[in-house]
Amino acid sequence: MNGSVLALIIVVALIVAVLLLKRRTAQKEHPRIEAVAPTDTTPPEVVSAVQEPPVPPEAPSVLAEPETLSPEAEQAPLPPKELPVAEIVTVDLEEEPALVAAPEELMSAEFEEAAAEIPVEELMDADGQAMAELVSLGIEEEAAAVIHPEQMVKEVEPVVDEIPPAVAVEPAPAEEVAPLPADVAKPEVAVIVPPQVGLTLEAYSLRLNDLEEKQRAVLAQAIGRHDDQKRDQLQRELVIMNDKLALLADSYAAETACYQQILMTLELLQVDEYDQLVIVKEQLRQGEPQAAERFFTELSGRQHPLSARAAYHGGQLAECRVDLHKSLELFQRAVNLEPENRLYLQAAGKAARSLYRYKEALPWLEAFVKLSSEQKDKDPVEHALAQRELAYTYVLSGQYQKAGPLYKQAMTVLAQKLGQDHPEMATSWYQIGELQETLGEYDKAVSVYKKALVILEQKRGEDHPVLANILDKLAALCMELEMEKQAVPLYERLVRIREKALRPTHPQLALSLNNLAESYRLQGRYAEAETCYQKSLVINETLHGPEHPSVAAVLQELAKLCTSQRKPAEAEQYQQRASAIFQKSVEASEKRTGQDALTLEI
Repeated sequence: MNGSVLALIIVVALIVAVLLLKRRTAQKEHPRIEAVAPTDTTPPEVVSAVQEPPVPPEAPSVLAEPETLSPEAEQAPLPPKELPVAEIVTVDLEEEPALVAAPEELMSAEFEEAAAEIPVEELMDADGQAMAELVSLGIEEEAAAVIHPEQMVKEVEPVVDEIPPAVAVEPAPAEEVAPLPADVAKPEVAVIVPPQVGLTLEAYSLRLNDLEEKQRAVLAQAIGRHDDQKRDQLQRELVIMNDKLALLADSYAAETACYQQILMTLELLQVDEYDQLVIVKEQLRQGEPQAAERFFTELSGRQHPLSARAAYHGGQLAECRVDLHKSLELFQRAVNLEPENRLYLQAAGKAARSLYRYKEALPWLEAFVKLSSEQKDKDPVEHALAQRELAYTYVLSGQYQKAGPLYKQAMTVLAQKLGQDHPEMATSWYQIGELQETLGEYDKAVSVYKKALVILEQKRGEDHPVLANILDKLAALCMELEMEKQAVPLYERLVRIREKALRPTHPQLALSLNNLAESYRLQGRYAEAETCYQKSLVINETLHGPEHPSVAAVLQELAKLCTSQRKPAEAEQYQQRASAIFQKSVEASEKRTGQDALTLEI
């Protein structure tokens, strides 16, 4: 019995073994393939199998119904499948070349045509007035062409989003360059190193402040002599000096760059030809331009290949000293020597405009625009800026009708090429605001000044010195339109900017404090107004002495303010002191002129 049972067990075991052997053979003939489902970071073209052998070429890379992996397989890292760059790119790029077009190719004529059809309303601000000022000047024809680049990008974004992840092209490895053998001489490369100017920002600031103070003393003498022509010139030069002081860092960078450019020209001259050349270059490197200006002035009067350039550089150096008459004289000499040089024409035109000599400025700037339009490699932005210079000169000379079309063309190009939020657009809107203010269109001028202000706030910050002129213009217009509540924060910002940018005793700071005090007074903020008047009084006493008419003017305002505050005793003291100063000034004027002084310049 036991033997029979044992035999039966052996037979059953043999049968089971045979069945297991057959099943294993079948699995080897038909292997099981487990696929990895693609994730957000796994491109579908790079999905690989977990087990060997790999998926045959004819099999799809992503199975329709992938089997679920075991927990062990999910935890195990996927073996990387290294494919050459060409294998990643070839198939998809050949089938869908449009998907990998470069951004500049996407901005094709078709996109530009589509963008040009965007209605003008999309170019406007929320209040719908972005291009209203251009329309008021007859600029409505090209208004639709002023397209911000961001609006064109919005049209392109859906196409870019359709690019599959696998199309991301990996950069090819850089070629290794074998080093030169030790016995082979390396080629010499001529490198021109720009000369370095030793003028520091602090030294430049001290020089400019000293120059401005001396100019004011000369101006006071011209006013005392009743030399109106000299007075006008000095006042204009003071405006330029104040602009330089307000934008100190920018003006410093511009002047040192000018010195470096001039030093490069000096390097073209032969040292043995001019004995003083070494001294001239060394002094200019130290930031002392006087010797260089004299040298170029003398050279510009000779028969020399660089005579015109010497006149131009001499004019630049005179411009750095804010000597407008000398700079205009030298720029005009440069134009006479090379009348087709755009750089010289522009410099001469702007110098003449600074001296209010518009009849001389206009022909030069008109020639400048004409030559810039005729250049074979014309830069549209450069040409637009040239047009704007001419348009602004037309405005200043009272030829408003000629200015409108030029502004239209220039601003259209600047908006297309640079964008509507570029600082050059802010300059353009500021000039349009000046034009409309001149025409008495104050509401429109306020709107345009605000546009310029917003652009510069975004680009330079809310308290940058470049905002000072716009804040001053805008605040003054708000006061004119009896919008004192809007003027107060503008004047507050202006005072804050000038306190940081200018020296504590600068006259423009005193003027801004006076304006802020007046806006406070009209709002009934008497204590704040008095504080501003007191600060202005200290500045005027420091600048002019306690007996100057400008001091009396502030004292008179303080008297009015104390009257409003019901402080009659203080008001009387301020008024008595002001009256005494005015009386002395009148008597001095009568003594000087020999006749009764019916008016008083303050």
